[in-house]
Parts: sequence; structure tokens; C-alpha cells
Amino acid sequence: MGWITVRTGLYRLLPGLTSQPRVRVSETVARLQAGARLCDIGAGGRKITPETFTIDGFVTDTTNLVCDIHEIPLPDSSFDVIFCTGTLEHVRNPHKVMAEIHRLLSDGGLVHIEAPFLQGYHADPTDYWRWTLEGLRLFCTDAGFEEVEAGCHMGPTSTLNWIVNEYLVCLFSNGIVGNVAALCARVAGAPFLVLDRLLVKRSQSLRIASGIYFVGRKVQS
Repeated sequence: MGWITVRTGLYRLLPGLTSQPRVRVSETVARLQAGARLCDIGAGGRKITPETFTIDGFVTDTTNLVCDIHEIPLPDSSFDVIFCTGTLEHVRNPHKVMAEIHRLLSDGGLVHIEAPFLQGYHADPTDYWRWTLEGLRLFCTDAGFEEVEAGCHMGPTSTLNWIVNEYLVCLFSNGIVGNVAALCARVAGAPFLVLDRLLVKRSQSLRIASGIYFVGRKVQS
């Protein structure tokens, strides 16, 4: 998959294929009351706040609990808000993971989900699923959450950048020529990502959005 699979060296100096005009995670954090118990499932080394409890299937310097996120060994109602971003596409049974999220949340607690719609294959360690916004809404409401907010957080320009990058690698093969072509496309496309600040506000962007999000509240039992 060309430069997208390189995680060290030159890759770190390259512009990203995608952007988030508004960081929705920060907006959800701003909704919370003082003392709220935060959890990040599939954190990947991220700490949303210093107090956030992080869960992942892999060890990192900041992971509090390493486990299979289909079966999380924590008691019911452990948290007031759970973030799960860029994770559900990589699990074999996202419905079971959502059931665990529902179980771990207190009544009235918030869930923040971010998922891909139009993104290239990106294994971590595998890649299974994609959602439209309506599909993500159905998925989350069926899991027992009422919608607070939902929409597009990664716009059409991110989609275009990703497709062009992967197309060039496919066209020229995943060798030196393909990687150089993808590098040039990445650099040339980066300035256009600013357009997504406008485009994500348009309803038409949902037809070709790169990523979508859902913020929901656990329905009280």
C-alpha cells in the first residue's frame, strides 16, 4: 500500500492523506462534567486526557489494559464516556464490541464512535468493515444508544487524496516508482485538504465522506 504502510523515517515528515477540520473528540470532551470517567477503546497509544483509561489489544507505553476488546474484563457501568475511533473496522465482530461498550457505560453515559466510509484498505492488523452515516446510526441505535450528534468528520478531499495515492501505487506497482508517485501526489494534494473545512458542512459530503462519527447517549435501563 505504498507510503501509507511506512511508519518510521521519511513517512513522519510527509503530509497526511486525510485531515479533520473539526476535532470531534475534543468537542465531546467539552460536553463532560468534571470528574467524568473517560475510557478510550483502541487508543493506540493516545491519551485524550491524562485521566483517560486506555484499552487496546496491543501494548503501548500508555495502555492501561491490554485485552481482547470483544470481552473486556471490567465491571458494568465502569465509565461515563467511551471513545472508540478508527477501531471498529479492524475487529471481527463490531456488534459484540458495541455490546461491551454499552455494558461498560453508566446509564446516560456517552459513546463517541468514529468510523471509515470511503477509505482504502488499512490493516491494523486486519481491516473488515465500512459504514455509511445511516448505517452507523442504525448500528449504534440498535446497540442501545440515542443520537446526540452525528455527521462527517473527514471530508471528500480526504477521500480523493487516499484514492489517488492508492491508485498510483496500483498503477506503478508497490516499488520505487509507485512510492515516488504516491509521495508526489501526497505532497501535491495536501494543500487542498483545507477545502474540507467548507465541504464537511455540506450535506452532499456524506455521499463521499472519508470518515463519519456518531455521539450517542446510553438509553437508561
